[in-house]
Amino acid sequence: MNGKKARAGAATALSVLLLTGWYQAGAEPPAGDMTPMDISKGEMFRQGGSSYPRLVRLENSGTANGRVMASMTTYVDNAGRAVIYESTDDGKSFQPVGEIRDPAGEDTKGMCCSTLYELPRQVGDMPAGTLLWAGTAGVGADEETRTSSVRLWRSDDQGRTWSYLSDVVSKPPGPGIWEPEFTVSEQGDLVAFYSDDMDPNHDQKMVQIRSKDGITWTDERDAIKQDEFRVRPGMAGVRQLPDGTYVMTYEMCNFDPVHTCTVWMRESEDGWDWGDPRDPGTEIVSDTGGQPLGTPTITWAPGDDPNGRLVLAYQMLAGDEGGWAPGNGKTLMVNDHPSDLSSGWREIDAPVHIEHNQGSTCRGFSPSVVPTEDGESLIHVVTDFEKYIGGPCEAYFGTGAIDGSGDAATTNTERTPLDPRPGR
Repeated sequence: MNGKKARAGAATALSVLLLTGWYQAGAEPPAGDMTPMDISKGEMFRQGGSSYPRLVRLENSGTANGRVMASMTTYVDNAGRAVIYESTDDGKSFQPVGEIRDPAGEDTKGMCCSTLYELPRQVGDMPAGTLLWAGTAGVGADEETRTSSVRLWRSDDQGRTWSYLSDVVSKPPGPGIWEPEFTVSEQGDLVAFYSDDMDPNHDQKMVQIRSKDGITWTDERDAIKQDEFRVRPGMAGVRQLPDGTYVMTYEMCNFDPVHTCTVWMRESEDGWDWGDPRDPGTEIVSDTGGQPLGTPTITWAPGDDPNGRLVLAYQMLAGDEGGWAPGNGKTLMVNDHPSDLSSGWREIDAPVHIEHNQGSTCRGFSPSVVPTEDGESLIHVVTDFEKYIGGPCEAYFGTGAIDGSGDAATTNTERTPLDPRPGR
């Protein structure tokens, strides 16, 4: 069998199924596949089908600063679309404020794997505070005929209205490109990262590309790859620390002989040069041996360290030697001293809990998290099947303290404020 056809495809399966209608709300469940809804902590964000939830707290938008913006992709009338929500009460509730109807995702062509980003400083004619949204269009077809592209849109009014900006990258028919992520480099370029299934020498690799204006993209090059064909690095998440250092998290599937998709991390001084693409980086394991697996996302939060702290969300949690860890489906990880990525990760209680979490193309897939305005708690959004496997995949959200209690940080008045530097 062709190697590309033999891939596990966990990173792409959800988007193809969701956005070609297999996960439509109201769809009939497959025979014998009924299961109770597994969210034991948290509440439904919206109803109508959701994937790839993303959260951004506005920090460069003037009087709108402090609002929490959310995006996710959905499927409506044979079209993959983005829905944009806003919270003005620090994540207690969200209201719809906008929608992106990209023609490249209409008529069953599909849209998935989206991201949301607030520009921390001006790029081209886009001032700081401009919201950017990007997703993969053209995911609905079979991989033999799929023509995929990463499409970039901008909003100048906190997500109310959107205009198409550019194709970050477009590919000929083939397996596809997925999961864009953005940062602004030290040089002032808008840098995009994406997972690439198109190289015949790699089942998947991660690629980066940059732009001075968000319209013209240049200098495409490999960011992370392995020589063994079946190893699949992807799903980049990038943040910048207060000292200027950039950090990236990503999954590395089929690399570890015990675990399917382990989570790794690396650093960059300028947001563009990430070192040898064949260097796997630093593996993330908690201080109790918990091994995060799959679809990682990262956020920055204030803390006692001058560089604040990092919070990692992920799909599953395994034991260091295999099997499910006690916190599987119910934890996040925090690093209180992000200047040293080789250690210091601890597990904390997640605001949303998923029971029976053993991996799927919906349950716990690609969650998102941001700190509350005081930096003491986290807003968490994650997806699960609403009623049954094969039924609608929906988003759920909740808020919980980083340190385990609501007043854990009240005695410390010297916490680092929310990071004003470039990056989310």
